[in-house]
Amino acid sequence: GAAAAYQSPVVDSRSLPRPPNAIMMNRLSFSFLLMCALVPPGAASEPGTHALVDSRPGTLPLILTAPHNGDQRPDSAPLRRHGETVRDVRTAQLALDVARRLEEKLGARPAVVLARFSRKYADANRTEQEAVDAPEALPAYRAYHAQITRHVEQARAQFGNGVLLIDLHGQGQEINTLFIGTRDARTVRQLVQRHGIGALYGAGSLAGELATLGYRVFPLGVPPAREDRRFQGGHTVFLYGSQNPAGVDAIQLELGTTLRNTPGLASDLADALIAFMRTYQIWPR
Repeated sequence: GAAAAYQSPVVDSRSLPRPPNAIMMNRLSFSFLLMCALVPPGAASEPGTHALVDSRPGTLPLILTAPHNGDQRPDSAPLRRHGETVRDVRTAQLALDVARRLEEKLGARPAVVLARFSRKYADANRTEQEAVDAPEALPAYRAYHAQITRHVEQARAQFGNGVLLIDLHGQGQEINTLFIGTRDARTVRQLVQRHGIGALYGAGSLAGELATLGYRVFPLGVPPAREDRRFQGGHTVFLYGSQNPAGVDAIQLELGTTLRNTPGLASDLADALIAFMRTYQIWPR
């Protein structure tokens, strides 16, 4: 069952430890062996992608994903009989708005992958065995992850270690809080090994930058409280996280309902990402 609700502490980010000096990382060649998927053609954003997967190339060492904002049925797939089916409203648009803001500010944009299929038929943030109840939904699910895999490979080939994946989610249990999910820093192992835990929860971290902008973030501060087990990172960040030899630093953001309705959220998240990437020399290089 769900854990008891946390009362997220309000922390003045100016009192948090400052991040250490960034360390430039060597670029590594690799083969990212996650899955082999037959991706049917469709009217999607890039040639060869599935009609219900929106995949857009990027020029930054940053990938934005949103698995739960879709509302479409994959072929004749039946409804799932088990698992969560609630839609994370506005997360796909948030990813696109953040990408546009970053391009306006930096002249470069992140890769974006959005699931346009409904979670009622396939849950893109679960293992394949948990994600679907019928084979009709598998092509869309596999195409979604094939596109993330492709962007991870391309970003790693171009930038080496230091690529960041942000998986966007919504939650309605604590509507004013943004939860950080990394399996208690496991999915950002490379980031923490290079710079220490302050890179995840301290000032200059993504959490710290968002707190400075006035957002209620949990966990925050060094040493941090443990991540809320309801929102500590799902299949996507675990699959692509940097605890895997060919992975990237992956962070799940669980945004409360009120936050997703905040007009300036996309701009603030873009600013926080820019500050974080510059602090830790993820970008520019």
